[in-house]
Amino acid sequence: MKKHVTFLLICFAVVLTVASIGQAQKKITGPWLWMIAPTAAGQGGAASTDIDTLAKASGGSVTAAGVAKNGVKAGDKCGKLNWTWGELSATGGNNVNDIVTKIGLGKGDINDHDSWAYLELDASAKKGVTAKAGSDDSVVVWLNGKVVHKNAVNRGAGDFQDTFKVDLIDGINRLLVKVGEKGGGWSMFIGIDANFNVVAVESAGKLSTTWADIKNR
Repeated sequence: MKKHVTFLLICFAVVLTVASIGQAQKKITGPWLWMIAPTAAGQGGAASTDIDTLAKASGGSVTAAGVAKNGVKAGDKCGKLNWTWGELSATGGNNVNDIVTKIGLGKGDINDHDSWAYLELDASAKKGVTAKAGSDDSVVVWLNGKVVHKNAVNRGAGDFQDTFKVDLIDGINRLLVKVGEKGGGWSMFIGIDANFNVVAVESAGKLSTTWADIKNR
């Protein structure tokens, strides 16, 4: 009987360890530079996954491809809004809506919009790095100008859901994430299993500096 109980306890400990490893990926909370852009009415989330709402909002002066490749700075305009700093909560099923309303990009329960979040990571070159994403609803991730993950889906999210691989380069890595919101909660979770510093992208005319603390918890 004692051996049986001991075996069960060992099995339980192993399960807990595996579960802990699965949740060990750290979430990148930023600070991110944020922008939101409307979709067509009733066409948020999965339906807008492949639509460049930055280009639509700005009359073509700002594009997803341009931001993904060249970056953006605090205060830069896209239509009537400015790219604005905000730190994302690592928990919750409405963390995007919470932050974009807090920093003044929108009000109340926002639907039929895309959020666009940009930041720069100072890292060492490494190939085949595991990355994770969770989103409510759809998600597209660019790294250094290239789409590295896309999931055209309408879903809820309170944590990571998708796993994919990325290649980091030496120095500055530009990360852009689009999350399409159809209705209900609006959330985003991004993690990259590597050592890096989040870089503060200053307003035009100022040099970028590394944040004193690594904001990737």
